[in-house]
Amino acid sequence: MDIARRGRPVALGALGVVTVLVAWQLIRVTDTLPENSLPGPIPVLRNLPGLLVSAEFRSGLLDTLWTWALALGLATVAGVLVGALSKAIPGLAAPTSVAVDAFRSVPSTALIPIFILLLGLGTGMKMAVAVYAIVWPILINTIYGLSGVEPTRIDAARSMRFSWLRTQLVVALPSALPSIFTGVRIASGAALVVVISTELLGALNGVGTVLVAYQRAGRADYVIAGTLIVGVVGVFVYAAITWLEDHIVKWKSVD
Repeated sequence: MDIARRGRPVALGALGVVTVLVAWQLIRVTDTLPENSLPGPIPVLRNLPGLLVSAEFRSGLLDTLWTWALALGLATVAGVLVGALSKAIPGLAAPTSVAVDAFRSVPSTALIPIFILLLGLGTGMKMAVAVYAIVWPILINTIYGLSGVEPTRIDAARSMRFSWLRTQLVVALPSALPSIFTGVRIASGAALVVVISTELLGALNGVGTVLVAYQRAGRADYVIAGTLIVGVVGVFVYAAITWLEDHIVKWKSVD
């Protein structure tokens, strides 16, 4: 029974993939869209091995993942630090809330021209755009998690004369980890989307620039094959973050 329950999500996922492939093939058979815009699934799937061994594609994908990892790490440090300070320093919570509401309403892609002027077209620009886009959910979830810490734990730390830093590291942040990880999980997927979007709109390197080159060459089959690979990578990234959350946050409630 337990095996059947665990295998159900896999079966449903496989059914979804098969459904998409069948619908895709029907579009091709009925010639709903021109073949040069949407090739059939067989030509696209046939190109997957070639892309995986392509030095250009692999280099672009690794560059994108490296930028994603740097942006997620920097945003996590910044979001947790600012969130902890806003909860610890009286009078800082209100200005932080106003700043979050103001800045997170500005689309990160709208700032790409500004970041290009400041940082050029390299990795720094992509990382800056991604950090700006994803720091807000981490910050908000950190503040929310710290707000839920039991006051008796803080009082006990004070009675033992813990410093502010030690109180945060030993008492407050561990208690807020479930909420913080929720923010990181949300930000991880958004970061990958933002990095690739930045590469598509204007960058010197990354998998997005490779896809743009294929699109300009009229190779829709390679564009779709590359997009499928990026999608699979995104699924594994999300699964890895979820696995890390489940194993680090031992008291996370089980759905």
